[in-house]
Amino acid sequence: MKAYIKMNKLFLRIVTFTLGLFIMAFGVALSVKANLGISPISCVPYVYSLKIPLTLGQLTIFFNLVLVLLQIVVLRRNYRLVYLAQLPAVFLLGLFIDMAMNIISNLYISSYVGQMALCIFSCIAIAFGVFLEVKAKIIYLPGEGLAMAISNTFKKEFGKTKIGVDVSMVAVGILSSFIFLHQVQGIREGTIFAAVLVGSIVKVFNKTLL
Repeated sequence: MKAYIKMNKLFLRIVTFTLGLFIMAFGVALSVKANLGISPISCVPYVYSLKIPLTLGQLTIFFNLVLVLLQIVVLRRNYRLVYLAQLPAVFLLGLFIDMAMNIISNLYISSYVGQMALCIFSCIAIAFGVFLEVKAKIIYLPGEGLAMAISNTFKKEFGKTKIGVDVSMVAVGILSSFIFLHQVQGIREGTIFAAVLVGSIVKVFNKTLL
């Protein structure tokens, strides 16, 4: 009976985590359609998707694999094989992003007010996805995993490390955009809103839904 209860709880956690990934992916797709700048964790794959004939979801997978490798470099001997559980989550996220992009492929908003509303809604969706991901207590996505690795290795506060990682993502996105596109694309005020709002909205969800 206890084993059945444990298996049932594990199943519910996996479902919660998977649902969180899908909602997060949908939020990313909405931020693309808002056309005001994509969230920090997705800005690098998005910039490269404008140059390379691969989908945003496929490039998200490749980018997150790089983040996993960076975790290994940072943690070295402290890296645990269990962290490789991030890999199936990464592939799911990439698949979900492409699914979401296809679902809303015909969505187009021309007015700035409408774009801003969609941008804010995308932040809420991403935040709720993150909330479910954390609530499931299965594994962190590579972006959070890298911040955690740096925090543990260099004894820094996780919150500050996460901000540093996000800022680095935006910086790499801007640099890549200048190099390959000769102008900044995909990184605008919406990127800043996502960087500021998502964490705050997650806190609201934690207080009201837990």
